Amino acid sequence: MALGNGFFSRLFGKNKEEDDFFTEYAIEMDEESESLAWSWDSLIKDRHLLKLSDDLQREKYIRSLVEQVKNASEQIDRLSVEYNTVTGKLQDMDEIENLPGGELASLRETAEKIIEIEKERNEYFRSKNLMSDAQFKSMQQFANEMPKAYEDLKAAEEHRSLIRDDLKKLDDEKLGYVYRNSELRNSVNNLRGMLMICMFAAIACILMLLVLQFGFNMDTRIGFIITTLAIAIAVTVIYVKYTDDDRERIKTAKAINRIILLQNTVKIRYVNNKNLLDYLYNKYNTESAKELLKVYNLYEEEREKRDKHAENEKQLNTYQQEMLRFLKRYHLSDVYMWLHNPLAIMDHKEMVEVRHSHILRRQKLRAQLDYNKKLAKEAQSELKQLIKEYPRYAGEVMDMLDRYS
Repeated sequence: MALGNGFFSRLFGKNKEEDDFFTEYAIEMDEESESLAWSWDSLIKDRHLLKLSDDLQREKYIRSLVEQVKNASEQIDRLSVEYNTVTGKLQDMDEIENLPGGELASLRETAEKIIEIEKERNEYFRSKNLMSDAQFKSMQQFANEMPKAYEDLKAAEEHRSLIRDDLKKLDDEKLGYVYRNSELRNSVNNLRGMLMICMFAAIACILMLLVLQFGFNMDTRIGFIITTLAIAIAVTVIYVKYTDDDRERIKTAKAINRIILLQNTVKIRYVNNKNLLDYLYNKYNTESAKELLKVYNLYEEEREKRDKHAENEKQLNTYQQEMLRFLKRYHLSDVYMWLHNPLAIMDHKEMVEVRHSHILRRQKLRAQLDYNKKLAKEAQSELKQLIKEYPRYAGEVMDMLDRYS
């Protein structure tokens, strides 16, 4: 019952502190806030339509009044906190702008640095990354091996090109020797045929000379001499040519064998080189030394951007902490607000804009406070009038107050 009396006295008594509070921050309500007001006249006027002798109707009516006072009181408490917060921020603005010239200049210098760093920070987030995080982390593993890794890969690729050139030259040379060996073999076979022809021709000449000598008693000594000389010269020429071609054929055959052995050796080098390149390509996740260098250059550029961003984040934190330490010396109501509004500290015009925004917010809050205060007072008046007109229901009203207190 004591609790109910306390709540009742709060409800019906005059609260000087609240009156002083609202009077101190009195602001003229605009048309919008006035349109929110709800007239209680209709409720009071229509009370005669209710059958207050009916327990259920009377209980609902009294409860609606008490709940309205309770809800309005809660809204006033909540809005008052927000109102004081906004008012405190407006007072902070006055405090900052009234700082001594040297201290204000120092604070604005810190704010300017924060703005510059935040600008670079925003540009970093807006810019497109040169490579994905996966590519960056992959390259990061081998960054300390560069540029030696690139030089090794480039050397291996150049070595592969040289081996391919050697193989092509050896293949061309082998084809030349094979073709020459085939020509020499044909030449030797042709010389054998020519020798046989010469032998048959010599035998035929000798037989003809013998027929002329013994059949016709002709002197054929000159014929025998010419035939013998011709046969000797032809055989000699064929023999020399045959010997030279056969000797060269043997040399070409040996050259072909030598080239084949060299090709086998070079092919082994090529296979080893190919296996090395496959391993390096897989290790560095690339397809060529040129691509690896391109990715590394992108990595270096991206790393520089990320390092600069990390340094900016570090400097931003340093300057923000410096600003907080500075502002805390003046016991402002909300020092953290200015971490997000450094431009307002540096630029007076921006400060005016922020101040105007907070004034509008406070006006809206004041309008809501006045509206809820009016609802509470009118509901209180209705409860007083109800007890005055129907004193027999005073106990019921007090019980309802106790229940909702």
